[in-house]
Amino acid sequence: MATKGMDRMSISVSNLEDSLALFRDWIEMKVVADETLEPNEIQQLWNLPRGTEARAVSLKNELQSTLLELIEFTPHSGRTIREGTKSWDYGIYCVTFLVRDVDTTYRDLSGKGFTFISPPVAYQPNWVPHQVKELTVIGPDNVRIDHFQRMKDEDYGSQGNYVKFDHCAQFSDNLDEAIRFYRDIVGLDLIGQMTIPKRLIDDVIAVPPGTEEKVAFFNNKDRNDLMMECMQLSIKGKSLVSVARPPNLGLFMISFEVDDLSSLMETCKKEGVAILSGPMELHNQLHGKMRAIILESPNGVMIELFEH
Repeated sequence: MATKGMDRMSISVSNLEDSLALFRDWIEMKVVADETLEPNEIQQLWNLPRGTEARAVSLKNELQSTLLELIEFTPHSGRTIREGTKSWDYGIYCVTFLVRDVDTTYRDLSGKGFTFISPPVAYQPNWVPHQVKELTVIGPDNVRIDHFQRMKDEDYGSQGNYVKFDHCAQFSDNLDEAIRFYRDIVGLDLIGQMTIPKRLIDDVIAVPPGTEEKVAFFNNKDRNDLMMECMQLSIKGKSLVSVARPPNLGLFMISFEVDDLSSLMETCKKEGVAILSGPMELHNQLHGKMRAIILESPNGVMIELFEH
């Protein structure tokens, strides 16, 4: 079972300095690791062509232990995972940050030449007692970066506009299967499950008006790690499983530390969960020596499970 919430999200990037200019310099995440990945390990782990190399930079926010890992593969494919797709196509959709002021964020990022899914949208969720305002930016390599503001008085201490790295969202064609996978196999807690009122967030996630949206949230209830959001819509999408792999560019993997990898592997075999690679020994600047496998979730998301 997972020992905490999400350990890290991994993004394949075309240019590390361009992505660091956003996540490190603008969003003000702190760099906590910068390393060259061992070629034989990454080629085996992700089924990459012989000769592929990679540099990885890990960043974090003060309020979460979850890491954002930027990996520049050499060579990369030049193709972005979200190129020419619908927002509701199945796979990882976005990373999300809580900010103090969405309107200021919109103005400032517009001035930097970024484009958006929509202008800021204010709405009243049926799962919290206050309004929120939300905005999704299209970042480098077509990575969707969501921003939301709680429309209430709240003391965030001395932080700047970006308060915390809050959650990540993915679309699934079967929410019940996603719940079974993340709760019963990976071992996360199901924090909440609901149907969102029609038309409430259609503009935010760029879906046709009146689309029905069901959502489930996962985490370790005793921790403040990044929340996992899985969403199923009444409209059908396409699987991104064939393109959501490095060295294509974009959000491609989420990782969890587990307490007993061998036992979890047996569970995966019994449950028919595809193990794409491993088990194999890896070396990580932050975790040291680790043993890992790569799974494929029911909606095709690449999942790393590891112990150290």
